[in-house]
Amino acid sequence: MNKFVKVLMVCLTLLLVAVVQPALGSDWAQFQKDKVHSGVTGDSAPIASPNTTASWAYNIGGAIDTPPIVYGDYVYAIASDGTLAKYYKNGNAVAGWSVDFGSPSIQNAAAAAGNGHIFVVNTGFGSDPNPDLYAIDANTGISTGVSVVSSAPIQFSTPVTYTEDSNGNKHVLFGSVNMSSTDPVNLSDGGKYYCYNATTLSKEWERNCSSAKGYYWAGAAIIGNYAVYGDDAGNLVSVDYTNFANNQVATIQQIDASTVFGFNVKEIRSSITYSADTGMIYFSSKAGYCYAIGFNANTGQFNTNNKWSHSIGRSTSTPAYYNGRIYVGSSGGLYCLNATNGSYIWNSPAAVGAVQSSPAISTFYGPGNEYIYVTTNTATGGICCVDSNKNIVWSETSSGSNHYSLAGAAISGGWVFYGNDNGYLHGRAKDTRYDFNGSTNMWAYKYQVDATPTATDPTIEFSSGEKDDIKADDNNYASSVTTDEGYYSAHRFVFKIDDNEKPWITSINVTWNGRAYTDEVYGAKLYIWNNALSAYEQLNQGANSQDEFSLSGGVISNIGNYIDNSNNVTVLVVQNGEDDGLTHSHIRTDYVKLVATP
Repeated sequence: MNKFVKVLMVCLTLLLVAVVQPALGSDWAQFQKDKVHSGVTGDSAPIASPNTTASWAYNIGGAIDTPPIVYGDYVYAIASDGTLAKYYKNGNAVAGWSVDFGSPSIQNAAAAAGNGHIFVVNTGFGSDPNPDLYAIDANTGISTGVSVVSSAPIQFSTPVTYTEDSNGNKHVLFGSVNMSSTDPVNLSDGGKYYCYNATTLSKEWERNCSSAKGYYWAGAAIIGNYAVYGDDAGNLVSVDYTNFANNQVATIQQIDASTVFGFNVKEIRSSITYSADTGMIYFSSKAGYCYAIGFNANTGQFNTNNKWSHSIGRSTSTPAYYNGRIYVGSSGGLYCLNATNGSYIWNSPAAVGAVQSSPAISTFYGPGNEYIYVTTNTATGGICCVDSNKNIVWSETSSGSNHYSLAGAAISGGWVFYGNDNGYLHGRAKDTRYDFNGSTNMWAYKYQVDATPTATDPTIEFSSGEKDDIKADDNNYASSVTTDEGYYSAHRFVFKIDDNEKPWITSINVTWNGRAYTDEVYGAKLYIWNNALSAYEQLNQGANSQDEFSLSGGVISNIGNYIDNSNNVTVLVVQNGEDDGLTHSHIRTDYVKLVATP
């Protein structure tokens, strides 16, 4: 029996264990992440120009005018041709996934995920979709429920808000508007807000817009038992979304924001944000201001004595709160304001440009080191990362020929995702790439191992000339061969991880290419040392000839197990065939690299 079988069985066991690990990164499951539209996550995100070897962009069909959402290990995006796309975070396509919910022409109602489903409401611009509302199984892509919300040609243009109440009942909320044919930008009439049971997709209640102006981009924040949202006439309403009968909901309070602030706030086309830290709700409007009003989460009442407003330029951006600050976009760029009193802190450099999107914030790097991600809806639009001191950290123009990026970004597990009007869904990750260069932070060893190699096998260090041969993929090889029967030729590589990067790393990927053979057995196996188990974990295996080939594999969970106390990651490549006393085992390395993604 081949002595490698035991190692292989151990590695297969390790791989099976890895399958049941929790998803990497937290969900960004609805517009601005959660039911209060915080726009904030503790996950890492790229804080330097994304590495092109890891980042990706795919055209999914029509224009993407709503932010992507992240649910489990997957990113979802909806397009104006009715496509609901699904990808692994690393950009790999999901086999068998194909979801089409009609042809809305424009799709600006952001989806939400929860209870194992993706909830989509068809915007219905210029049409009367039937059905309007879908519950799509997030795993299979099958619609498990549909509903006709309205038989009239009404338009759904608010984000879907998903929530679970204190009794465990699950709900989705969204609003509608009847756009005027004479001025579809500024005028509207009619419109309702709706709440549906997320399990049965049956309507629980609907509420007419009292101003008859309707709701556009005005997503509801769920604060305790209360849903709070604005309308196109500048009104704010609080309803007890859990208290309903005969399709009617209990209204707690409605206020006219223009009366509260003493000037015409015009259309409220942002969603509501709530901060428990300050006890205030935040929103923007087309009058060109960011606003805050006190809100009692226990009673559902507004506190109009506790308020502020600050001029920022015309805005439809939903503010995001973190660490005593409000971040909000506008025609004037990205603004940072004091969350308690609205005083000015900074606004972004002109190079950022106008920001119609809502800020997505990573707090992973600690208080005072937050990073803010906004997309720009311009002919040269894309995404921009700004730090908490208003410095532009990195930016890029989006893919395709139509670069307008209206919708904003989603963050999860070291990635930032966004779309554009050309139909491209982008996944961006910042990598640190360690190409083997023979430096003092990289070591390479050769010779042979038995069926159970240790972290320090083999032990003969490559010469400087051999190290030079494996700096690039150029068909120059560093080679070794067995001398003892029962052993396998092997190369060991050690990469020292940057100490500044170590705490943030969420994945490690290794690529090796070269040749590996005996007279009868070809190929090799790629391993990484698991310090917690004191054993090598198999990442990949392959090749069936003496030709050059590549092996690539990585880890995405329990990253600390693979980086030792000296910040080293150890990689092993072992030829498949053992020395039988007559034929020797050969391995030749052309090139090796390690990519760490924070």
